[in-house]
Amino acid sequence: MSKILTLAYEYEHDYALIAINSTLDGYRLAYLLNSLLVLKLERQTDDLDFSNKESVFPMYGYECDITFLSWHLLINKSISVTKNLDHSYLFNEASKTSFLITEKKRVDYFLKIEGGIDTAKLVATLDKIKTIKGVITSYAIDPETLKSKDYLIF
Repeated sequence: MSKILTLAYEYEHDYALIAINSTLDGYRLAYLLNSLLVLKLERQTDDLDFSNKESVFPMYGYECDITFLSWHLLINKSISVTKNLDHSYLFNEASKTSFLITEKKRVDYFLKIEGGIDTAKLVATLDKIKTIKGVITSYAIDPETLKSKDYLIF
């Protein structure tokens, strides 16, 4: 009798994740994070897009050559507008809202920090982010607790 072995692979989620609730636009938040945290977040030419979500999520990124940390600011909410071909409706457009991390619908932005940031620096970063005018709150999230954590692997 032969046994069938299957190999399962799980991605390793070894990054820090900060949730940010803010009234600011993404480009404005990226600018303020750059000023406050001495970063150089830039709008990436390639957005995060998933065929099963049918939406795109803008992303800002920066890789530091000195600290070897990789920073990514991700917008959690995407609104796609489609033209409605049926003229029986009052408005010819329909909108659909999608979320990158569906279980965190109240979070506006995620700041993903890869490369082994220590706890003291993470707490200091959180405290600095909370001082930004327009940021309501920011807090750390354990990526392992998220059901849709695989969307953060890119």
